[in-house]
Amino acid sequence: MMDHSILCLQVESDKMARFLSLHVLLIGSVVLYIILGAIVFQMLEGEHLDTLKKEHMDRIDQNAKDYVDRLWDLTKKEKDKFDNVDDLIKSVKAKTSDDFFDYVDTVFYAHRAVRHGYDEVAKFCKLLENCLNFKDSPTWDFANSVFFTTTMLTSIGYGYVAPSTFGGRLFGVIYCLIGIPLTLVTVANVAKFLSETIFFLHYELWNKCLEWKRKRKGEVEADPAQPMFGDDENEEEILDRVRLVRFPPLTVFMFVFVYGCIAAWVVRYWETWTYVESLYFIFISILTVGFGDIRPSPGNIWVTLAFVVVGVILTTMCMDVVGRMYLKEIHYLGRKLKSNNPFYLLREAKARRRRAAMASLLAQLAKGMIFAHKDYNELARKKSKRKKEKRRGSHVLPNEKFMFARLPPDPPSDCQVVSTSAYSVRLAWAPPFSPDPDLTYNIRYRLKHNEDAKVRELRGIKGNTVEIMSVDSCSLYEFRITAHNKFGESKAVYLVQYTEPQLSPQHILATRLNANTIELTWEPPYKKSHEVKNYVVYFTENPNASLSEWEKIPVNGRRVVFPDLRFDWFYMFSATAVFKDGQRSPLSRALFIKTDKIEFHKHCVGHSKTIDVMDSICEKEENETTALLKRDYVSFAV
Repeated sequence: MMDHSILCLQVESDKMARFLSLHVLLIGSVVLYIILGAIVFQMLEGEHLDTLKKEHMDRIDQNAKDYVDRLWDLTKKEKDKFDNVDDLIKSVKAKTSDDFFDYVDTVFYAHRAVRHGYDEVAKFCKLLENCLNFKDSPTWDFANSVFFTTTMLTSIGYGYVAPSTFGGRLFGVIYCLIGIPLTLVTVANVAKFLSETIFFLHYELWNKCLEWKRKRKGEVEADPAQPMFGDDENEEEILDRVRLVRFPPLTVFMFVFVYGCIAAWVVRYWETWTYVESLYFIFISILTVGFGDIRPSPGNIWVTLAFVVVGVILTTMCMDVVGRMYLKEIHYLGRKLKSNNPFYLLREAKARRRRAAMASLLAQLAKGMIFAHKDYNELARKKSKRKKEKRRGSHVLPNEKFMFARLPPDPPSDCQVVSTSAYSVRLAWAPPFSPDPDLTYNIRYRLKHNEDAKVRELRGIKGNTVEIMSVDSCSLYEFRITAHNKFGESKAVYLVQYTEPQLSPQHILATRLNANTIELTWEPPYKKSHEVKNYVVYFTENPNASLSEWEKIPVNGRRVVFPDLRFDWFYMFSATAVFKDGQRSPLSRALFIKTDKIEFHKHCVGHSKTIDVMDSICEKEENETTALLKRDYVSFAV
């Protein structure tokens, strides 16, 4: 027995060692990769930065020497010309201003090249001191190189130290392509390990609190040696004992926030920052933003780097906790989720139990309703049926009586614009199929291309036609027609139509008298109706033809008949008014009419048109565009 326990402990220790060795190997590889990268960057950029500093120092010394010599020479030459010292100083300043500005530019270029332009220099004297002595300037020593590679691989990238040579920049690109994925995987792995540890500690704490509550209530603790689920337990009994333990993610956020506050408080003792600046730097760093406007001093690099790396790991752990617990629910929100996660399996099991309980309750209610309907009258009828042994015939509803669901009616059919004028529109429609005799219609209309136009409404229309009066001339309107009954309103039928100009013929209407005869009628213009001399009607058989190709006839009245048109053909008609002063009104709206098909009746014998066609051919020679039969258009004065 003792040997078996020792063997189990040895197996467990081997598993733990193998488990930890993988994490340690991953972390070690990242640390080694950072150190190697720091050494390579130090070799590629360190000597170049020293040479650059020396060149700028020599250039600053030379410019300073030239500027001082220039001042001394001018002072010697100009001292005899001025009696007052102030006048001499002003003259020397004016003549040496260009040299002074050259010196300032040299200092500024040196500062930008060496410090990369990211330091705040409040006064010129401080700028001169920093640039002449290179006090506290970035260098490619080992500490700065490690700080640079670490912040680069964690995608923080402050930017105040950056490679400037071709080899350094090329190596930086290749180094990031390999190192950033490796670093992100390592950080995520460590954050995962920490989140699992936190979950375990939270569960143990919750379990201890639960045991303490049980002891306080005097409940008997369960024997740990017994199995978790019994063989005779069903799903409902198991679900009653199962409890979901969820870790509050707000605790992780608070932990990261407290860590950032403590890290800022510690870091500021090695810096000249205020606490707010230190807090700003820490959170900008651990969130991998890294503006680079504030940087740590060379003596505080290692402490700052440690706080930043741990903060990045904690932030990743926080994202891992939130992602595991809530992002999947948000992603599958509104969709059925099939997963092996025990949380979702238990939830589905509870949902099935609730559905089964509801089905049982509905079944009991249904039985009660059926029993309530079994009264004595029904039983008496059943007994009489058994005695007579006669089967009752099927019940037939009377004519025009149907059974329908209580639904809104169908929309009106055959909706059309009958005619239009400058200030009115006539609409017509066919009633929908509905058994409800109290069917009314609603019409809503507005200007088509004006989003701010007011929607007007006519309600409770009982007929199948309506004339809308409150419209504007020469405007495009949209009409929505719906049917309405006591159960609701139907879907809308949309019509779009322009209103007529004031001088055009109004309410032009085409009526088919027979299969190939069309009657056209209209009303006089809204304005200058007493000055109308006659009307001109345009028509064509080709809808694609231009207006100059249309046929036209003068009409003295407000009615014209077109007989003997082609069967089963499309025609377009439009009219205009001719005034006494020779002017013409705009054309009315075009009517698109189709004639019916020809019908042959065996028992009807009529005069054939073939004889008239042959006679017209024999009388005179005609070309192909001349009609074989001359049409007689009749106009009537109204």
